Amino acid sequence: MHRIVPLGLLLFLLSSCAPTPGASTATPVPTTMHSPLPPSPTPVPPSATPMPTLSLPLTPTISPNDRAAFVSETYVDYTILKPGERFTKSWKLKNNGTSTWNESYFLYREVALQNEPLTSVERLPLAKTVAPGETAEFAVEMIAPEKVGIYTVNWSLRNAQGEIVPVDGGRFIWVTIRVCDGAQSCPAIPSAGSAANGVSATLVAFTPQPQRAVAAFCMTLPGPNYAPSPASVTLLLDGVSYPYSTGGSTSPGCFEFEFPVTIEKVQAAQSVAISIAQVRILGGPNDPEGACEAAHAALTARYPSLDFTCQFSMAGYYTNLQVPPGMSREQADALIVDAIEGAIYGPWQLTVR
Repeated sequence: MHRIVPLGLLLFLLSSCAPTPGASTATPVPTTMHSPLPPSPTPVPPSATPMPTLSLPLTPTISPNDRAAFVSETYVDYTILKPGERFTKSWKLKNNGTSTWNESYFLYREVALQNEPLTSVERLPLAKTVAPGETAEFAVEMIAPEKVGIYTVNWSLRNAQGEIVPVDGGRFIWVTIRVCDGAQSCPAIPSAGSAANGVSATLVAFTPQPQRAVAAFCMTLPGPNYAPSPASVTLLLDGVSYPYSTGGSTSPGCFEFEFPVTIEKVQAAQSVAISIAQVRILGGPNDPEGACEAAHAALTARYPSLDFTCQFSMAGYYTNLQVPPGMSREQADALIVDAIEGAIYGPWQLTVR
């Protein structure tokens, strides 16, 4: 499966699936849809040829000239396998860039979210050149763990410089399986969506890296000018909240936030989720004076001891704040600004696991 960055249980659109012989007969859960592409695959069988020594950076860069598009895969997300079952996960990718992929390009195993690499190789080199417009199929032999659970391993396509070849704009493709022993029910598929007050949020990808974790999500909002309030986005590891370090919009309605936590901390957590407390108008209201007067009328009716004078300037929306007993200036300011900017309260909690 491919995504911006996998969701540890990474969910992304709906994929077409062509099971390999011997694959599990359990019905998988499709997760990505793609337009069909003309078949012109260049199979890439597993190779025992040693890879040249290449020092890979902890935070790899994206190749400026290489691009790939997802075509199809076997064993789509949450396919059910038996403990110890052998299977071959394959991804078919199309070269959408301007460079020809050669034998120096390789598939690299990035992250095993549960410290379980599924007994897979670390690198799988290309066996043939793949010109722009052609496709290549990467097949990796794997073994399901003996322990019941959900397992995800991320992979990236790299060039000779160790740069990541983005797949549909994302860094990774991946495999996510459910292992069941038949004696107990299979692990439930995590919920990737949440809705509150007419706004829905969907987790697109969650990718832990050595020194950070990256979450990507999209929101269905009541208007085109809404965006999540940055201070309201947090990472929850076993209920402990971690604020983001950087974040913002990647496309209309979609966002990406980074959290300064190590991959070891993410892997050690039993529960992982993204919490979004509220959304508000991006850039402020079109009529700040009118929005302030409306907020003043609503808030002073609700809090009789609260008062302020609407006066829009570079310093803010209002002046002469009078704070009611039992309320701090920070709380009063948050109430006023939220009312002026039309904040919609959640929370929205997106479960990774």
